[in-house]
Amino acid sequence: MYSKETVKHAVEKLQDRIAFYRDAWNNDENITTVVSEGNKKIGDTLNVSLAPVLTCKNCSGCMKYCYDIKAVMAYRNVLNARAKNTALFLECPEKYFDDIERAIEKRKANKSFRWHVSGDIPTVDYFDNMVRIARKYPEWKFWTYTKAYDIVNTWCALHGKGSIPGNLSVMFSEWKGMTMVNPYGFPEFRVVMKNDEKPVGVRWCPGNCNKCIRNNIHCVKGETVYCMEH
Repeated sequence: MYSKETVKHAVEKLQDRIAFYRDAWNNDENITTVVSEGNKKIGDTLNVSLAPVLTCKNCSGCMKYCYDIKAVMAYRNVLNARAKNTALFLECPEKYFDDIERAIEKRKANKSFRWHVSGDIPTVDYFDNMVRIARKYPEWKFWTYTKAYDIVNTWCALHGKGSIPGNLSVMFSEWKGMTMVNPYGFPEFRVVMKNDEKPVGVRWCPGNCNKCIRNNIHCVKGETVYCMEH
């Protein structure tokens, strides 16, 4: 668990780097969306991330436990990637999403994509682009864990939940103390804190996203999946 000072310092570093890349973009320097090839937790899955805390909804409930705060503080390349993507989305969202599509089109195997290892869905228009990309690449599997309940619920109120293509899995994520608003019955992902009693007879996350993807295991409407605190 991080102190308020640690979180504040990480956010300030992110804000400084975001400002740097926004200025660079406006000075016509070439900035490209950073799309990662994968990591230990999600395997060889394409993924894109935004700045933690700054793009997250309901962040006060989990920022002191956020695994990406540590990464931002410890690794310059992580700090730069999060800041660069956030700056590019703010300055030129069209290029941000075009770059993501180019990365998707280059991948010939393991066609899976995770939205936001770090950060979250910042706007309704952003989620609309997530839906658009999933429709454009129906052979791919896309998924996201989100605490931006209001953004997804607003999109569903405008377009209907049934308009979300089946290859885009949206799970509402919740940390202890949060109030989840889930009128459309999205699958739920709940974190059990280390000192809390573990629920019995529930479905636990296997800990690696590719295990579910490769075995065609899906989280379904009304289902709750649990994991232990990171």
